[in-house]
Amino acid sequence: MGLFPRKYASCPWPDSRYRTYMNGRLKKVDMHARLMKIKKGIDDKHWYPDWSDEQRWSAQLALNNALDILDEFDY
Repeated sequence: MGLFPRKYASCPWPDSRYRTYMNGRLKKVDMHARLMKIKKGIDDKHWYPDWSDEQRWSAQLALNNALDILDEFDY
């Protein structure tokens, strides 16, 4: 019997048993896709349809800053 029995995964990331919930790990590409989805939703007025154009512009600037910060990470 090895260090980890077969019923327990040694690393939860590649194991399909753990893909149904958030395990604390976040891929950069997934976060980028999520931020872009939010940006598009705000631009298309699916998110917060009652916002003014000025509020939408401010949100886009904030999301652009978040994308810039995300690009600083190297993983």
